[in-house]
Amino acid sequence: MKVAACDFDGTLLRGGEVSTADRAAIDEWRAAGHVFGIVTGRGVTTLLAALKRCGPVPCDFVICNNGALICDGQFREVCRAVLPEAARTVVLDHPVLQVCDQCLLFSGAEAYVLAGKAPYWIHPENRFSSLPTERARQLPLHQISVRYPDTVSAQAWAAALAAAGEGLVEVHLSSICIDMTACRVNKTEGLRRLMRIRHWEGDVLVAGDDGNDLSMIRDFGGCAVSTATDEVRRAAVRVVDSVGQMLREQIGDSRFGAGSRAGKSLLRHGRMLGVFSGQ
Repeated sequence: MKVAACDFDGTLLRGGEVSTADRAAIDEWRAAGHVFGIVTGRGVTTLLAALKRCGPVPCDFVICNNGALICDGQFREVCRAVLPEAARTVVLDHPVLQVCDQCLLFSGAEAYVLAGKAPYWIHPENRFSSLPTERARQLPLHQISVRYPDTVSAQAWAAALAAAGEGLVEVHLSSICIDMTACRVNKTEGLRRLMRIRHWEGDVLVAGDDGNDLSMIRDFGGCAVSTATDEVRRAAVRVVDSVGQMLREQIGDSRFGAGSRAGKSLLRHGRMLGVFSGQ
């Protein structure tokens, strides 16, 4: 059995839709006895909203919030990695929240807009309750996300956050958005944790397009889609036109086995970090 996982925005969702060819390839992949899932920086609520607009995608698992929230194929929570109190304090007290345009807070399936900030940036029609900072300190948040007007500002604040939260906070930068999770929580570790819980032992195939996909692309020897950033393309083993192309090329391909770069990477990094709650 092989495990395929891809990023959502810009990788599977392109031009506001998931292509018919990609959907068909996912069906073929799963019919061949393999498993498929989405690994995204989005929260489960915002991912479900996007899938409602573009149509459902058959999944065996969903990993949201850059690995902090793991769900099954029906979007039911399996486990999550909560930001420790010290990590929440670092972020909530940091000037990064004073100067950002928008801020979204995630706690399980719930999402909130930090009080005083603009609505959710991807689809403003998705309305979330406003949450005061003091209330945010008390919730078991697993991701805090902020948005800036330009990439220069986002890069500068991402560096400042990484320095202030060293050892406590993992910083994920994608274009003008910064997501913050607990230290060592990322897409790679989310996949590893899921595989341990499910007792899956197989090769891992991944694809992405932006900065928060770098960990899994580097660690699993993954692919970049053709629209990926230059940094992601350089990190990838190869560039593909689409997720569907990647899946179809690997169905029944004996070259993608335990001796491949991806297979060796999974064995080499088999230890799971104990940062998650749940099983």
